[in-house]
Amino acid sequence: MLELEQVCITQRLHNIDLKVGRGQHWHILGENGAGKSTLLQLMAGLLEIPHGHCRLNAHDITDYSLPHLARLRAYHAQQYTLPFDIPAQQYISFYGQRLTAATLPAAIEQALDVAALLPRPLTCLSGGELQRINLTRAIWQVWTAIANAKALLLLDEPLQGLDVRHQLTLMKFVEQLVAAGNTVVLSSHDLNLSARFASHALLLKQGQAVACGNIEQVCTEANLAQAYGLAFDISNNQNALQIQPRWSSATT
Repeated sequence: MLELEQVCITQRLHNIDLKVGRGQHWHILGENGAGKSTLLQLMAGLLEIPHGHCRLNAHDITDYSLPHLARLRAYHAQQYTLPFDIPAQQYISFYGQRLTAATLPAAIEQALDVAALLPRPLTCLSGGELQRINLTRAIWQVWTAIANAKALLLLDEPLQGLDVRHQLTLMKFVEQLVAAGNTVVLSSHDLNLSARFASHALLLKQGQAVACGNIEQVCTEANLAQAYGLAFDISNNQNALQIQPRWSSATT
């Protein structure tokens, strides 16, 4: 599905190798400034790659036009600015087919709880509500590809600003999309949610890969200590990793 080979961007990413298979759920982990957003922009075809290669479906990402990419992959940015003071449904419709409460797929409505938000002006939404609208925009953009189990979703900190209920419903929705054959790569700061839902992870430290592979192989005490500079306690609870930092002690 998506392959990175020796990707380098000066002072941002260093020799990143990554193979994301169709129907996999990857989380990009690491401290602020580790390179997570840069990596997702690169995967989305929004950054030039001075060294190395990024391939989507065995074709170099630069071979795709942006309109073609927009039908295959969705990109949700960590930060965004409001373009106009317009209703949310009109804003979403700029990025794909027209969306109203009547045409909103039930799966999106249940996951992101946005039906009541669509008629409201963007400037009247809270930060968490606006986050859900932007996630809806990204997902709706590639809904046809999602229906055909061929979509790639690249989500930069999609959990940011969401309350606990909406975090959980979003992650369960992502889980359903992946189970249907779609591919999701997202960045996250919640290690326990990543351990619960991700199938694979890439752990970054200052633009370099600390570990890459199955979530259990990546989220070890040694790897997390190297990436975050903290000691962690890791246990298994109901077949899911439980990760807790040792706040009172620092690693050496």
